[in-house]
Amino acid sequence: MRYVILGGGPSGYAAASAAAALGAEVTLIEDRGLGGSCTLTDAIPSKTLLSTATVLAAIDRADQSGVTFEHGKPHVDMIRAVAHARWVATHQSRGIRDRLEETTVRVVHGRAHVDAPGMIHVDCDGYEQEVAYDHLLIATGASPWVPEFAECDHQRVFTTREVLDQRETPEHLIVVGAGATGCEYSEFFASSGSQVTLLSARSQVLPNEDEDVAEIIQEGFLARGIEIQMNARINQINVDGDHVVVKGDDGHSYQGTHAIICMGQRANTAGLGLELLGIEQNERGSIVVDEHMQTTAEGVYAAGDVAGGMMLASTGAMQGRHAALHAFGVAGDPIRLQNVAWTIFTRPEVATIGLTEKAAAKKSIAVDVTKHYLGANPRGVISGWREGMIKLITDPETGVLLGGSIVGYRASENIALVALAVNEGLSVESLANTGVVTPSMSESIQRAAERAMNRRIAASGIGIALPRTQPLGA
Repeated sequence: MRYVILGGGPSGYAAASAAAALGAEVTLIEDRGLGGSCTLTDAIPSKTLLSTATVLAAIDRADQSGVTFEHGKPHVDMIRAVAHARWVATHQSRGIRDRLEETTVRVVHGRAHVDAPGMIHVDCDGYEQEVAYDHLLIATGASPWVPEFAECDHQRVFTTREVLDQRETPEHLIVVGAGATGCEYSEFFASSGSQVTLLSARSQVLPNEDEDVAEIIQEGFLARGIEIQMNARINQINVDGDHVVVKGDDGHSYQGTHAIICMGQRANTAGLGLELLGIEQNERGSIVVDEHMQTTAEGVYAAGDVAGGMMLASTGAMQGRHAALHAFGVAGDPIRLQNVAWTIFTRPEVATIGLTEKAAAKKSIAVDVTKHYLGANPRGVISGWREGMIKLITDPETGVLLGGSIVGYRASENIALVALAVNEGLSVESLANTGVVTPSMSESIQRAAERAMNRRIAASGIGIALPRTQPLGA
């Protein structure tokens, strides 16, 4: 069975490994580098830059731990910070290459397009070749969307893909878009010394999160001097000499030295020849797929960002692996992307899994909401990170966890415990009776579960043995 994959990102290399394990003749075609945009320009480099912001934040709080600086505090060398991010990206890409070399996967470097049903044409460096397939997976990812009204010169006005081209810290950066990406880059550049103006088209930052979750991030931004403008619907972005001018529908104008456009992504489908296969795309250009990642063309699948939906590396890998298994008839039930955790790497971090309070209200689902604030968590107090809360969403009848959010120190790590409980259908009683380490941030998850459990006890009168292994108040 000849299995061809277009794209070497998380979807592509996960599918390649799965198909090779099943004995397929696998060819993976990639025109940039293994790991795709996730590894080379997006998730991995951006989180590396945010690690620089985390170092600076620790320095800002160092005096609380008795650390002083005799010659002033350090600053960000943008060239070296970007070089480090590029090194990490290269290192991770090489790791993917090494793992694929342990399999039978053939990697072809070049630009591919459909030549005819069953045939892919590849423009390589200095030569061309044809690759036949029995099953095809399209995993070409997505790119930052630049609206027609934006004068994007990729220097003064740039997208997230050009962050690694920066050589100095912008004096005044306007961030257009207050979703996850916009908030993360606001965090990095503000920490690096830029004056930052964050423009949100909605009435809150992080519009996909619950309002009380987003408020914690918003308050933290304001405390660190980030200017936030709500309901700023932009209709013009222009370069004016050594400045940029951003204008909104309400006539308000914002001026800075640079602007970064963080207004979402669009699928990379141009030039692929999808029309030759009759593949359906939606209004945003994403490939339409079913619950098994099949397109409208027989034997052709699509996975990851090119198929829209949750544009996360983790979901892309799940989709790619499932698509490969389904193509060979060994996939089981459709994958459950509704219970995939995601994190926004601001300060503090935001991590969410499953059902949110906002989504429950929109769907008219009755839920119990339990909040536990982190100000007393001993690990947070020791580390100087006391901001945040844990929010659990439970079924009022059974106490089963339906979702949860963590805003706080190391939320990206601690969400795994809540994610496991949600995916396994565990109750708050099970979570409350799970012993954890002291001091740790995870003990606050136990405290939150205890609080939810105690509310159920008070409401029902059912006698449940309270856990006595941890001190109260964490």
